[in-house]
Amino acid sequence: MHAKYLRSRRAKRLFDDLDELYFQFASQLPSPLDALAQLNSTYEGDNEQKPFESLRGLNPVLVGTPWLFWETFEGLSDKTFLLIAEAGTYYVLASVVMDHILDGQAKPIEAMGLFHQALYERGIAKYRQAFSTSSSFWDHFERLAIDHLAGLSEEYVLQSHPQRIDREALIKMAHGKVSPIVTTIVGLAETLDKTAVIVPIEASLKHIAVASQLLDDIGDWKHDLQVGHMTYYLSCLTPNAAGLLTERSSLDEHQRKIDAEWLDVEQMGEVIEGLNRSLEAVRDVDCPAWIDYVNGYKTLANEHMTGFVARHIMRILQQLDINPND
Repeated sequence: MHAKYLRSRRAKRLFDDLDELYFQFASQLPSPLDALAQLNSTYEGDNEQKPFESLRGLNPVLVGTPWLFWETFEGLSDKTFLLIAEAGTYYVLASVVMDHILDGQAKPIEAMGLFHQALYERGIAKYRQAFSTSSSFWDHFERLAIDHLAGLSEEYVLQSHPQRIDREALIKMAHGKVSPIVTTIVGLAETLDKTAVIVPIEASLKHIAVASQLLDDIGDWKHDLQVGHMTYYLSCLTPNAAGLLTERSSLDEHQRKIDAEWLDVEQMGEVIEGLNRSLEAVRDVDCPAWIDYVNGYKTLANEHMTGFVARHIMRILQQLDINPND
């Protein structure tokens, strides 16, 4: 969580408190779960054995969403704000671990399964502290949990039995992944009696979830092809998913299709449009940090777009035997 998103001393103090609460929880876990809780690879999905030093190192949208919408929810007391933020932290991190389990990045998988359970149970316990069984929060919780499970199931089926991923499937999977994060927003809004902000913030989060997933897939397409990981972007390269993933060495062939159809430019345009929709959804919500966060993605996407267009133009000039410096 970059300091620029912690816009007051109170906000910084509360995030520091959340960090402390997480490591207290981690230290009380039985072995080897306590070690997993303090490894960077547990959440990043890599093989490096670097220590997990702070929640600040995670993508801000994972556990920092309450702070990205600080002006909307700062009216809550410290105790209440922190309780819901803490509940959301464990619940969202449990979803991150489950995503790595499904991707085959969780090692050892047995211990990671137990760690997922520990995070999930802690998150639910904290939500139960915050909301009575009759609270309308639980209606939203159930709705979003169904979306989360549906998205995970869709991804599992597609990766287990490779097939083309259409845009509807991309949206379903992206919305599923962001649903636990939306749950945190619902908790804050319900407690502060600001339920009118749920719809626009949820829409904004879902738009950026789709856009950022597509952005990642465009950047990682060569690696995804080589390891046999089907994505929506790869699906755009061929009507035959099975053929695509059995020809993992033919990068040049797929690059030629991208070049011929300017597919990278077309899809990056979709990314930028999704980010614009994310911003438009919250135009009436007071959330300057969130606007900065989304604009950061827009800057990155625009840089990629410029690079893609420049590469295509250079390729065409070379084919015409024209020196752009002449």
